Amino acid sequence: MKFILAFGSTHKVLKAESILKAHDVAFRLDPAPKQLTTYCDLVIRVEGETVQRASEVLKAEGAGPKAIYKKQGEEYVKV
Repeated sequence: MKFILAFGSTHKVLKAESILKAHDVAFRLDPAPKQLTTYCDLVIRVEGETVQRASEVLKAEGAGPKAIYKKQGEEYVKV
């Protein structure tokens, strides 16, 4: 299952990218899906159980996401 971490600004996404790299958390930096572009133009995508680790690492570093979404069909549902 794919999860999208939305941050609200490009600056925050890039900070999160740096933190996740430093902690060896698997992720992808992607353009925001059309439904989520009000949050930012970039998002971080993680797969499956990685979402828990990514969220914990980011929160511990003071860079937690504004929202987390999972893809269900063609929709993104906030979790």
